[in-house]
Amino acid sequence: MDAGMLIRTDAAVEGALGVALVVGGASGALAGADFPAPVGRVVVVAVGVLLLVLAAFLWRGRLGLQTLAVGNAVTAVAAVAWLAAASGFSAAGAALVGATIAALVCLAVAQAAEVTTAQR
Repeated sequence: MDAGMLIRTDAAVEGALGVALVVGGASGALAGADFPAPVGRVVVVAVGVLLLVLAAFLWRGRLGLQTLAVGNAVTAVAAVAWLAAASGFSAAGAALVGATIAALVCLAVAQAAEVTTAQR
């Protein structure tokens, strides 16, 4: 996969997660009971909106692949730490965070591999 396709794939993943959070938070399917305090419906929806903005930003190619790979890796590590250290996740909340971690790791690995290949 080339750099442009990896960036657009990342944008699509961020957008899909953003839609899931906005719809889930607004409908009550994801709420404060799914995540540790102080995360509630307002925070879930706000993070979803921010992810949609990020997706649009990425789709326009405004961020380099190396920066994106580092950001995805750092975010995955932070999410693992949050999942491990905090109590209060419901099964749905833990599954959503776990799936997000998996997606971020896959993206970061693919992006780092492309950066490495391009530098040769």
